[in-house]
Amino acid sequence: MPKKPSSSCREDSPPVDEPCLPSQRRTERLIFPKPLITVEGIARAPLNPGDFASLHQRTYELRPEWFEGFQLNASKTLAVHRIVRASWNLSHVTPTGFRVGAQLQRRCSDSVLKTPLVAFDVNPGTLSSNVSLLYRPVASVCCEINVQVPPRGGSGTEDQGPVIDKASLQHTGSSTTTTLRCYRPGRDSCRLTLDHLMSYNDRLAIGGELLYEWYRNTSNAQIALAARYNHERHSFAATGSREAFDLSYWRRVNGRLQIGSSLACSYREGKAIGTIYYRLEHPDCTVRGLFDSDWSIGFTYQR
Repeated sequence: MPKKPSSSCREDSPPVDEPCLPSQRRTERLIFPKPLITVEGIARAPLNPGDFASLHQRTYELRPEWFEGFQLNASKTLAVHRIVRASWNLSHVTPTGFRVGAQLQRRCSDSVLKTPLVAFDVNPGTLSSNVSLLYRPVASVCCEINVQVPPRGGSGTEDQGPVIDKASLQHTGSSTTTTLRCYRPGRDSCRLTLDHLMSYNDRLAIGGELLYEWYRNTSNAQIALAARYNHERHSFAATGSREAFDLSYWRRVNGRLQIGSSLACSYREGKAIGTIYYRLEHPDCTVRGLFDSDWSIGFTYQR
């Protein structure tokens, strides 16, 4: 009677001198069982987080634009990159008078300004003017400068030269933004800020800002930290330093209604203000409003 083969080896097993168990010398790739098979996932690369100064932009875009007195604005587009503006303002808060200006840009290629973007406005009576220059020599570097020319002095006053209101240099990477700003540089005073914002993923961004300012014989240095979480329908941002902190929240309720809230606390002034914003959009009009903890209530109707 023939002897049955051993249960440890199959009938088509290799010769006796070769074991049934796989040898460590074999180079075949091991195949995992189905529950342990690896599959390719979906990963989204971090997006550019934008500027440090625009962390709370989604919330602050909801607040209405206040103005006092009477204001009349007119603009005309002459070409693709040429706009002419004129305004007439009567107010006790902002400068009163007539101003005319323009915005000029020679050519643009793939969002890179080949020549500087120039925007200016001037008061024909006093010749006081504001000039803004924006230049992006390469896609990742942006330079901006704002210059104010004071009005001509009358009798007994000296004419002052142009004043640099703000100058900035910004580098934009695939997932980071670094900006250096200088405000009102002068012999006795200046204000410098250096901020860096980085995207941890496609929703979370973190960063910090270094502030240094001096006025005559006094100086001050501070460090601020910030974070923001972005979503298609809601956003949350927070910035904080040793003297103040700000919180903001934005949410899109539906296709027409957006709401937001902010909390600003200042340790130096010993004051905190909470505000709720809303924006309601209709096909023919837009309503923006707010009310805060100081009992300031208002809205604007734009059509």
